[in-house]
Amino acid sequence: MTSSAGAAVDGFGPVRRLATVEEVAASAGGHPVLALDIGAGFVAPAYAAGALPEGAVAVHRRSDHGVPGTAVLGSRDGLATLLDDPDVRAWVTGGDNRHVSAPRGMVDLVVDRLDVGDRGGDWDWLWTRTAPPPVPGEDRVTDLNRRDREETEAFLEAHSPRTHGQPFARPGQRWVAIRDDDGRLVAVGGSEPSQAGTPTLAGIAVDTARRGEGWGAAVTARLTREAVEQVGACALGMFADNEVARALYHRLGFTTGMEWTSRWFG
Repeated sequence: MTSSAGAAVDGFGPVRRLATVEEVAASAGGHPVLALDIGAGFVAPAYAAGALPEGAVAVHRRSDHGVPGTAVLGSRDGLATLLDDPDVRAWVTGGDNRHVSAPRGMVDLVVDRLDVGDRGGDWDWLWTRTAPPPVPGEDRVTDLNRRDREETEAFLEAHSPRTHGQPFARPGQRWVAIRDDDGRLVAVGGSEPSQAGTPTLAGIAVDTARRGEGWGAAVTARLTREAVEQVGACALGMFADNEVARALYHRLGFTTGMEWTSRWFG
């Protein structure tokens, strides 16, 4: 199907309205974001200008804290072509959509064409299909449950106030922790299925006085290992300026699959 524009644009052919996840996959060339972050949770429609990597694809994407929005993958010319289409712009900003994510360095195209505010930032999406090597301290990881929600929220507020982790806010979440000998939290971490069903990590946090001891690695390794064993993959999002976390995740086998910049409407 084509949008209302209909005519060939910038060499990509008509902007296409996609109705199925198979059509999206064909335009996205097997990109891991589409496979592991969207996948079976695809919400129609989507839009494409040509195909990756020269073109671009726009899909609905729920944020890691449950808010509906849109993500665009592809080239600068492809993104411009999509956002120049009035049907696409109305779709991106319509309904309950609250945010849009674009490849790092292309947010100017979004700002020029959509009514977005200054709120948002740079973040990276990472993924792996491989269980990490054994990490010291994994044997100290224990399960949390809903009775621990307030304690976990307070820990995150004190030691990781920027986190998007929301303990036990939605079904399907799993939260784990490491405690010291007196029962106090030392580290926590959570996992929640993405739209595709891939366990996606959030809220990995360590007591500021205990950092550098390997507890974050232990929590991450435990959750990642479980995810790979259960569904064959694991993903996570992280703030782009957190170099310490990036080094840890890469060491545990994660690959940076997308460098995003997000903006929120209003």
